[in-house]
Amino acid sequence: MELWDAYTAAGEKLGFDLIRGEEIPPAAYHLVAEIYTVTEKGELLLTQRHPAKTWPMKWEITGGSVLKGETAKEGARRELQEETGICVELEELLPVYTEVSERNHTIYCCFAVKVKKQGIHIKLQDGETVAWKFLPYPQWKDFLKSEETAKPIRNRYSSHENDIEKILLGKPA
Repeated sequence: MELWDAYTAAGEKLGFDLIRGEEIPPAAYHLVAEIYTVTEKGELLLTQRHPAKTWPMKWEITGGSVLKGETAKEGARRELQEETGICVELEELLPVYTEVSERNHTIYCCFAVKVKKQGIHIKLQDGETVAWKFLPYPQWKDFLKSEETAKPIRNRYSSHENDIEKILLGKPA
């Protein structure tokens, strides 16, 4: 059983637990961490979802639910390590944006992390992902907007493209 902390839409803990797969009460939210992983050469990491998951075989950035007792950053670090084998320090995770989805009672906490590609050994998590690839940012950007990627990832990217580029490419807002 996977437990999550319950939060208000403003990100304050409510003091009770949510259980994965059970209905989330009105006015309660859970955290999901998403991570844009970029190399020193501006290549971004995509992983392909397992065929048994929602959005089967679609490509996405790394992410997942933040577990009870974790901060969003701690959840992001854990998800990155579990799904890709990439280990980073908390201070390496740069906040990009936070988005509240009332429809699915989720607060998306997005981070970016810069990694050195040389020496990275991607280790995919069984049951989560089946493939991975690094793409140069312009190619990655076009690919992310394609039907081959999970629609929720495309939508959040489109909503926050300027924030993402500011962090990933050092562009002014």
